[in-house]
Amino acid sequence: MESRGTKREAGEIEVAEPGNKLPRPAPSLPTDPALYSGPFPYYRRPSELGCFSLDAQRQYHGDARALRYYSPPPTNGQSPNFDLRDGYPDRYQPRDEEVQERLDHLLRWLLAHRGQLEGRLGNHPLLFSGEVDCTNPQVPSTQPPTCYVELKTSKEMHSPGQWKSFYRHKLLKWWAQSFLPGVPNVVAGFRNPEGFVCSLKTFRTMEMFEYVRNDRDSWNPSVCMNFCAAFLSFAQNTVVEDDPRLVYLFSWEPGGPVTVSEHRDAPHAFLPPWYVEAVTQDLPSPPKD
Repeated sequence: MESRGTKREAGEIEVAEPGNKLPRPAPSLPTDPALYSGPFPYYRRPSELGCFSLDAQRQYHGDARALRYYSPPPTNGQSPNFDLRDGYPDRYQPRDEEVQERLDHLLRWLLAHRGQLEGRLGNHPLLFSGEVDCTNPQVPSTQPPTCYVELKTSKEMHSPGQWKSFYRHKLLKWWAQSFLPGVPNVVAGFRNPEGFVCSLKTFRTMEMFEYVRNDRDSWNPSVCMNFCAAFLSFAQNTVVEDDPRLVYLFSWEPGGPVTVSEHRDAPHAFLPPWYVEAVTQDLPSPPKD
């Protein structure tokens, strides 16, 4: 006696798909910090493979012409009194929000400088572009990225509660931005309500965690990097189709997991046609402006 949903033909049995089959659940990645506690994962910081600059008109240049030198004020105890508003109305050029740059500048550099990747997190080779504020000519080694300095501003703080919030939230962002590319120091200018920088403080990237080590409700570098490694594995297992028109969109809402959805073409597609054509045909360089 044969059960329903099957048929016999040429000595083979085929099982028909049930009519009420549930859809496959969308892949997701949990974000509970407790899941990512543990030893710090293996991380080899990337060495600098090259650089490019953007001028005031956001035009690409394949060199370091926009890099500036860090020259701090004299350390004689006086307030630096930098006016952050000076030159803002007549020299600041706002970006055209209608122009979607996406990864275009990095892709131009990639086509002109193809080489071996140096960075690695666990089993994942890394290549990323980091914005650099300036270089310090006074450090013992001028080899990038150890000579770079990140510049930040933040409002003045006058209470332990304000400092605690600063260490919990803003310092985490500064650490993540500087640790991955290997920038050793962040110089913060603390401003008053009138826009004047009243004091400077240097935060060593490798020592930022010490400000929150005893705060059980704050961030932890091991948790951050273990989650980063888990996300890269999640992305690697999810992005399985090589199609420049297909975009895997990763999303996250506070309190929930990381989810992914698939989209084709506009408005999510971000690889420019000239890059896709160059990679497909193995052309040596991007088109000229």
